[in-house]
Amino acid sequence: MTAADLWDDPEKDYRTRYQLPTQFIWREEDWARIDFDSYMSMVRSMLPSPPATILDVGCGPGMGAARLIDSGFEVHGIDYSERAIGFAHTLVPLGRFVVGDIRRLGDVAGLEEHYDAAICVEVLEHVPPEFRSDVLRGIAGRLLPGGRVVLSTPTDRMHTNRWDYPRATEQQLRDALVAAGFEIERVAYQHAMSMLMDPRFWRLISNRYVDLVGLRRVIRRLVLRRPASVGAESDAGRLIVVAARSAT
Repeated sequence: MTAADLWDDPEKDYRTRYQLPTQFIWREEDWARIDFDSYMSMVRSMLPSPPATILDVGCGPGMGAARLIDSGFEVHGIDYSERAIGFAHTLVPLGRFVVGDIRRLGDVAGLEEHYDAAICVEVLEHVPPEFRSDVLRGIAGRLLPGGRVVLSTPTDRMHTNRWDYPRATEQQLRDALVAAGFEIERVAYQHAMSMLMDPRFWRLISNRYVDLVGLRRVIRRLVLRRPASVGAESDAGRLIVVAARSAT
């Protein structure tokens, strides 16, 4: 199967799961919000200075785009879920959002020809492995020479669900990015696999009977103080890769 013969697996089609813009509903002390704030702070730090133009690939309802817009960036987002893009239009009025298939970025109307940088955050695990190279080549084609992409994706150590395809390793990401015309600048290991980041622990301190809000606020401060504190891929739940499009 090739990129010219696209298909969607009904068992893993994220559009059938997506109903509400949950990222906008999370409380600051929720585990999901703490995790999101942690990796988005890293992504933000790896981008060029505002007011750079950013393409948000697989933007969902636009929470990541909203963060970048608040920092002074101009952000355009693309997602294949019409429902998600509808929420993005409503919740992030300063962004520009279009419905489209990220496996064919070069064919999507409504985007700029070239961007200063792109982000692809927690998206590749929802793309069939045989199409990930198409996504990365499409991103390269939408960047200015030297433009940077910041890509984050969970590792096999992170908890999985039936919506995910097999996770990529660091070496697989490196190889795919180089083949797509990028030069690797940095790989960071994020989300320490410890009790504090274990969903089972969070179910113990926040449930229908107990809600230890004070403890959750302390954990939030500890986690956000050092979001990139993992030393090796073998200890990390997430990879964040920064690569620049080749100038040639």
